Amino acid sequence: MTDEKHSEVSHDRQDFLHGQLLVAMPNLRDGCFRESVVLICSHDEHHAMGLILNKTISDLTFSDLLLQVKLKPSDDIDDRPIHFGGPVDTKRGAVLHTDDYRHEDTIDIVPGVCLTASREILEDLNEPDGRMLAGRNAPSRALICAGHAGWSAGQLEHELAQNAWLNIPGDPALIFADDPDTVWEQALARFGIDKSMFSQAWSEMRSPDTPLN
Repeated sequence: MTDEKHSEVSHDRQDFLHGQLLVAMPNLRDGCFRESVVLICSHDEHHAMGLILNKTISDLTFSDLLLQVKLKPSDDIDDRPIHFGGPVDTKRGAVLHTDDYRHEDTIDIVPGVCLTASREILEDLNEPDGRMLAGRNAPSRALICAGHAGWSAGQLEHELAQNAWLNIPGDPALIFADDPDTVWEQALARFGIDKSMFSQAWSEMRSPDTPLN
């Protein structure tokens, strides 16, 4: 009886995708999520939350973001692009970063990758040459996101059942890829899939509610 109960609990936990990467399949045609790769940062029976990794905001830079939160960009700032994390709370930001940075609000996502959503991390990233600030080092790698992706209870599970997503363990090499435009293709390649295998006409003629198999 005890073993059976333990087995049920373990199975339930395996259904949650915290730390997994969602890889959009061609039948997912939503403008925000088309050809996207999403890192799931939180998932339970009530909701799921993630950050899109491979879409940037063309008209927003790190300097612009700092000015919006009333911080002065440093003279030699790394004016990195800002990523579109998702359509929810686009005025709020979060930073995915390597685990060589810690703040009291930092949470671990996967080994080597953390999430911090605080004004202080923006201040630290603004410091030249990763200089110490308040006893912290700036992270060696960071991905700054505006907005996030969110799912209500059961919504993500429904999309998975419709084969809208594939999922793989979170990988820092994909999360912090030098070229975000290649991340979707790299993620598909983990499954032995090349995007040329799917024709545009094939994906458009399918109903979004029709499984791929």
